[in-house]
Formats: sequence, structure tokens, C-alpha cells
Amino acid sequence: MIDITAITVEPSQGTRDAMIADSTETPDPDFEPVSTRRLVIVFLATALIGMLLAYAVLFIAAYNKYCGDWGGMILPGYHFGVPERLMEEGYYPNQEIGWDGQFYYLQANYLLPHPDAYTHIDAPPYRYQRIGLPIVARLLSELMGSDYVSPHTFLFASLPFVGIAMGTLAAWLVANRYSPLWCLGWAANVGIPICLLHGQPDPLADVFFILAMLALIRGMTLTYAAAASMMCLTREPYFAIAGTVAAASVAGLVPWKGASESGGWVVVVLRRLGWERLANRLMVAPDDRVPPTVFDGRPNAWNYWAYRTSLWQFALVAIPCAVFIGWQIYLRAFFGQSGSESAGGVILDLPFVAFFRTAIASPSLLMRPFYFAMMLLGFFVLWNIRKISSLSLILLPYFVVLSMMSQTVWIDLSGYSKAMGTVLAFMVIALPWLTKGFNRVLMVILVGAVLTYTQCLREVLGEVRLVPISDYQILQPFSADDPDPPGAPDLASSIELDQDELKRLITEKRGAYQFVLGGMRFPQSYVAIPITVTNEGETSWPRTRKNAIHLAYSWADESGSTQSMPPIEIPFEVAPGESFQRQAHLLLPRSPGKYTLRLMMGQGKYTRSAENPERQLRIPVTIR
Repeated sequence: MIDITAITVEPSQGTRDAMIADSTETPDPDFEPVSTRRLVIVFLATALIGMLLAYAVLFIAAYNKYCGDWGGMILPGYHFGVPERLMEEGYYPNQEIGWDGQFYYLQANYLLPHPDAYTHIDAPPYRYQRIGLPIVARLLSELMGSDYVSPHTFLFASLPFVGIAMGTLAAWLVANRYSPLWCLGWAANVGIPICLLHGQPDPLADVFFILAMLALIRGMTLTYAAAASMMCLTREPYFAIAGTVAAASVAGLVPWKGASESGGWVVVVLRRLGWERLANRLMVAPDDRVPPTVFDGRPNAWNYWAYRTSLWQFALVAIPCAVFIGWQIYLRAFFGQSGSESAGGVILDLPFVAFFRTAIASPSLLMRPFYFAMMLLGFFVLWNIRKISSLSLILLPYFVVLSMMSQTVWIDLSGYSKAMGTVLAFMVIALPWLTKGFNRVLMVILVGAVLTYTQCLREVLGEVRLVPISDYQILQPFSADDPDPPGAPDLASSIELDQDELKRLITEKRGAYQFVLGGMRFPQSYVAIPITVTNEGETSWPRTRKNAIHLAYSWADESGSTQSMPPIEIPFEVAPGESFQRQAHLLLPRSPGKYTLRLMMGQGKYTRSAENPERQLRIPVTIR
């Protein structure tokens, strides 16, 4: 890590008077700087606790919702499929479409584009430009001596970095006499845990943003270059920040200052033109009345306009731009189009327009307006610190990009909550710079962001999301415009399975439980067994996403209480008299006892087997 002190000259008396007049808070003469030892302790404690808490959330979700199957948390879909190499490791789709984490997981196992991976990835150039998280996961796997990135390793890879970011924010806050708990305003925003649960790169991108910004404040050029390079490779819009920092460095090459009274030639020209106020603004320097801490860096053109950037520092801050552009050139040469071209213009819209469109199409009386207010407040934060730090102008282009998010992002909570992670992170960093009144408003927003974490509970404690679909190859993907089935189809059917084999498989699951909590066994076990279904009605069973026909099953205990389980979809349209077979995964009850397994054909989300007893297959079993 290398620090170079930039050229500094004391501001003129007029400038110093203006600085004192602009000060929003009278410093405490008895205040003593926070010791480096205390800041190190705060950093280490917060980083460790933050990482362990994040892992605990992942662990609970894996064993509560995915039966201990970490691969299921990445939400792989059979619409895109899975390379055979990963299927051999036991990684299977568990739903039709899935979510974006599945693409980045494939990239972790294929860092360079390879047909085994990109043929299973939506818009490969767009996905491959976000290679940061796959790089981190692959390096972690290599350090563990494995040539295969497991789902567990992939999901864990972001957590140490999230802990480091929390620790760094906490130490920054303590150094400025704020509670370290305010770092939760970023880390406990619902977008962060949801993305961590499903292998999204956004939390890691926020981490590198936090480290890059604090490195700029400290004047730690090499640290910034490393963090910003990974920041741009993890989420491509961050290039707006790296590019603006490089532009600020170009401005910093200009000799703004010369003699302490006259300033550099730029300042001299401005004063001769009568622009004294602008000249003084360019001469702003840090308030040296505040006792220093370990977070007081070397003044430079990135955090105070009054200071210069040396040529070699400019070369370092240009590294992230070179890395990003070089990777984009490689992807365009390989795929024939860049990531932005691959996205097809669906990511950006006119500023603020997409928000209002989605507010009408998908109204929300709480969450969407809250995050929209947060985005607007981010612009006010930049305005509020404009006299204190040039980071206000450095971040402005990126904030404008955020305001241009399309309906693809704004339509869903997970989209706009993760996109606002950058805004929340910078709000935490900016807390010590704000006026008292504005500071209180910002704290209310940060508390509100923490409260949105409750929206994540359904992703951790909700219904079980089952399980690998090992015979997914036979399935036909749904069409986006599938119609509702006409009328109510006749679901008369016969259902066959080897009942003796079922009971044997259930008996073998006795040792599959790892722990018991509240009388319930975790993870919830399941058995895989072929089930054959014949359409004995007079109408076809169409395969459609809307009001779908499926094989439903439930468990009834001796008291008559029924536990309905996730349905099993049909693989294709089934004509009268036609049969199909599925390698069905049947969830077992969490508690031991005597049960009756009930299977029947159903339709729609709420169709359950108890509604039509005469069409059920009933099998008594004992769960020990």
C-alpha cells in the first residue's frame, strides 16, 4: 500500500475565514482523537460478527427452505439447464426459470467464456461483464484446494468481504464519533441479504465501492485502484465512478495552487476575472481544527479541490478504467457484442420515468415510495457535502445512472432495493459531513432501511422450496404468453408408484436429520421415487404457467391435520389415455409419527388433495 503526499499549501486567510463560516458544528476543545487501537478493535469485531451473522442467515435458509441443498439456494432453472459437469457434482435445477445467481455460479466454474457455460446463460456478454464475484469465488475455491466451485463456496465467497466493509464503515463512524451500528443502514437493507441468499453479485459490488470511496478519502491510491477495478468488474455501472475519478485526477494535474497568498495560475486568472468566490471554493482545504484519526488521509484532488494529483497517482487511478475497458473489448471480440449491446437497452430509461410507470403497473404503498425517496435523498446528500468534498461531483454521474433504472429493475423489490445499496452505503459514509438537521433526516432513512430487513424473513423462514429436478431435460419451457386452460379440465387419473420402495426409502432417511429444533427435524428430508400418472378423463391436460395443472400431495397425521407440500408439475401436455412419469421428490414431515400420504391431480395454487377424496391415492407410512 503506497501513499504519496500531494502538493499542499496553506489556504489564504480569506479562504480560512470562509471555511470557518461554512462550518456547521463547533468542535469540542476537550475532544481527543480515537486511538488507532480502538479503531482496529471496532473493525475486527464488526467484521467478524457481521460475517458470522450473515452466514447464520444463509445456514438457516439452506436447512429450512432447501433441505440442506446449498445448490438450491442459487435458484437454478431448467429453462436454461445445467452443464453435465455440474450435474455430476449433484447440482440440478429446482424450478423453471430461476434467478440470476445461477449464471454467476456457472461463470465461477468457467471464468473464461466456454460453451459448456454460456450456452446455459441468459445474454452471456451482459453476464460475463460481471465477473467479479465469480473471480472471488474461484480464488476461494483454489485456496481450499478444489478445482470445482461448490454452491456452498460460491454463496460464502461474498461474506468475508461484507464483513470487511461493515468493519471499515464501523471504524469510520467511530473515528467520527458516531455509533458503529449505523453501518447496518447499508448491511441490513433488504437488498443485501436477499442477494447474498441467492448468489447475486450486488453486495460484493457495494463492498468494493465502500472500500474504494474510503481509500479515496484517505488518499490511498493503490488500495483504490484494486478496489475500484473489482468494483467495475462486479457491476458495470460503477465505471461511471471510476471514469469520473480519472477525470478528477486530470483536473488535479492542473496547478491550482502556487504561493499561499496568490494561488496557482488558474486561481489567479479567476480572481482577476472577479470570480473571487469560485477561486476561494477551489482553494478549500480540510478543517485542521479537528483532531486527526487514522482515517485522516492525504489531501488530494479526489476529496478536496484545493490539492493536486501527481502524474504517477493519475496512472494508478486510471487502472480501473483500463481493466474495465480491456475486459469489455475481450468480450466484444469473443461474443461479437459488448455487455451493453447484449442487454438490448432494457436496463436504462429516461431519468425517473420508469419508477412512475412501475408505480402504476405494480403499486406499493410502502416499499417502492420509500426507496424512491431514498434515491432522491441521495442527490440531496451530494448537494449537502458539495463544499466539503469533491466526491459529491465524482458520484453525481453514477447517481444519475441510478435514476435511469428501467422497469426491469423497478418492478420488483429485490431489483430496486439492491440497486439502492450504493446510495445507502454513501449515506453512511457521509454522516459525519452533514449538517445537524439533515443528519437527523438521514438517520431516519437508515433506520427505515434496517426495518426493510423484515421483508427478507420469507426468504429465510418461509415455505420449503424443493429440490433438484433430476429429470428436467424432458420438460418443455413455458411460453411467456401461455393462456389459461379453457374451462375446468377433467382431472380423472390413476397414480402408480412402488409403495414398498417408498417405505424403504423413508426408513433409510432416519439418519438424514442433522439437528432438532422445537420438536422439528432439520433439514427437512425428501425421497425421490418414480410416479406414473395416467389421464383417465376426456380432456387434455395442458402444460401452462397460468392456473397450472400439477400432481399435488400432502401428509395427513392421525389427528386429521394435513400438511400440503410443493406441487409436482407435469412435463408436457397430457392427452386422454396418455401417461407420464416423473422422478418425483416427496418432502417428508418434519416430525415423526404415523401419516397418510395423499396424491392426486390438482389445478391452481390452492387446489389440495382433500377436496376430492375419491381421486386420491392414499398410502399409510410411518416416519420414525
